[in-house]
Amino acid sequence: MRYLFILLLIANIAFFVWMQRFSPVVKKPFTAVDEGVKALQLVAEANGGKQSDSTSANVVEINDDIQQICFSAGPFDIEANVHAAAETLEPLVLKTNIRKITTTQEAGYWVYLPALSSRAEALKKGRELAAAYVKDYYVVTSGDNENSISLGLYREPFNADNRIAELSKKGFDVKKEIRIEQWPEFWLDFSVTETQLTGLPDLKQTYLDISQNEVICKNRP
Repeated sequence: MRYLFILLLIANIAFFVWMQRFSPVVKKPFTAVDEGVKALQLVAEANGGKQSDSTSANVVEINDDIQQICFSAGPFDIEANVHAAAETLEPLVLKTNIRKITTTQEAGYWVYLPALSSRAEALKKGRELAAAYVKDYYVVTSGDNENSISLGLYREPFNADNRIAELSKKGFDVKKEIRIEQWPEFWLDFSVTETQLTGLPDLKQTYLDISQNEVICKNRP
């Protein structure tokens, strides 16, 4: 009987092993969240598969009830500096805006004899100037003022007038023309709330040649 019992036990063990090895494993359904909890949804799925665009500009939706305080800093002579200043302020203010304007200024006064009819006539007039002991002149040989004779460019008007008086005494009908220079300037406009004022940096400490002043806020469209 003992041998029969051992034989049956071995047979049962062998049958159990065979069933575990060759029977298919029943897979239980997997749930990512507990019941009653909404599944997460990707932003791209919520937008119908469209990704939202990003921009480096400091664009903020400002409600009408927000009280703004506006400033203007400049002028910046170098464009890279105004962009660097804007990047510094953007995390600390409501919005920023860079303006570019063209500045015009008198660069000096040109004393000259108007253009003559030909190169030969201009050279002849130059010899007359030399004969009258006039120095510091040259004949313009190209450009808009071709065949005119330049008699000097002066920063101060009284120096130009003295040159004209000297040449007029020698019988030359000279003219004076104001020379104009133009160059770009850049301004940084920005607005803040009253609470943001405490953390507002003074750009004048970094850019010594600019001013930073409070201005009247422009009405938004």
